[in-house]
Amino acid sequence: MDEPQGHALEMMRTSTRLRASLSHAAATSSVRGSVPRLVFATHNTMDGLLLPLLLDNYARLTDDAEDRGARLATVCLQENRPGHAERVATTLGRGYRAYVHPIAPRLATIYDADLLRLEGVKEVSLPRLGAVPLWQRLYVAKYLPERKYATLLRFKRFADGAPILLANFHLDAAGTNAHRAEQLAAVSEAMRVAMLLEPSAAAVACGDTNVFSFQRARASAALTSMLRQLHRDCGMVDVAAAADRDTHFFRRANEPKLGQRIAVFFGHLGVDFPCRYDVVCTSLPLVCEGQVETPDSDHDLVWAEVEWPLKLSCGDDNPAATTDGPTITLPGSGGAQAMIGVDLVRGRERALTARVMR
Repeated sequence: MDEPQGHALEMMRTSTRLRASLSHAAATSSVRGSVPRLVFATHNTMDGLLLPLLLDNYARLTDDAEDRGARLATVCLQENRPGHAERVATTLGRGYRAYVHPIAPRLATIYDADLLRLEGVKEVSLPRLGAVPLWQRLYVAKYLPERKYATLLRFKRFADGAPILLANFHLDAAGTNAHRAEQLAAVSEAMRVAMLLEPSAAAVACGDTNVFSFQRARASAALTSMLRQLHRDCGMVDVAAAADRDTHFFRRANEPKLGQRIAVFFGHLGVDFPCRYDVVCTSLPLVCEGQVETPDSDHDLVWAEVEWPLKLSCGDDNPAATTDGPTITLPGSGGAQAMIGVDLVRGRERALTARVMR
């Protein structure tokens, strides 16, 4: 074996981390080529009062994504309790991690740590309600207005370093829809500023809007109006705007507060006011969207599958195209260089190769 070939083999042995990164990207590729398809989801767990009964739904979300040739990237949780997010991450699999911000512990984000590297987190302070109306004290957790936060997480994809911003929010249950629109506007402004600093970043916003009206058409119109801010500021679209399915059901609000007990009672009598509270908005191209019925929470689990193209050029028209990776000068090789690449065949990694160039 001559010296350049020996150095090439040495470079292949030391490229384990690069291989792992590229293989995870390839595992999310669609059959049409090398465009990874990822799923972003959101769920209000109803304080996790029935968390053990919810866990199977998260596992099914992962399995269903894989059946479609996609990969679950993140799950945003609202009404998190200590230890709950970690249990969800464990249920999803070995590669998933939970992030809980110390200032906003009721929000948790579970992410695929084999796919995404968490680069930074910012808490976003939301406008505070002046006072909780008397009648709303029947169902809110605190009589005094609480300070609400959203979390803005910045990730980079291991495969190509592409950035993505993810907002997780839970707007006030108390107050008016106009107040909640002001809160979402604060989330949108924070994302707009972050995208000015990193224009190439993709954007996803997930959460519980709590938009409500006894007249569903009014609630739907209020939600549509509210979400336009995300589109104006960040180019994000509401993935379920056309379907406009209900995601919140009072009859399932099996919580200890008197208001929830009354709602459950009347819900069993057939009196309910379901609305669409939970949303996923994104700047990425939508493949499909849907929701998982979760009777053990008053909210359904909502998800969106999107395409997030790799920055690497993988030649969709060539089923065995090779993507050139970093060029590394081999020590002691007289200037010879090794090119590290990955072969993609029908969207799957075939081999990590090293080519010696003189």
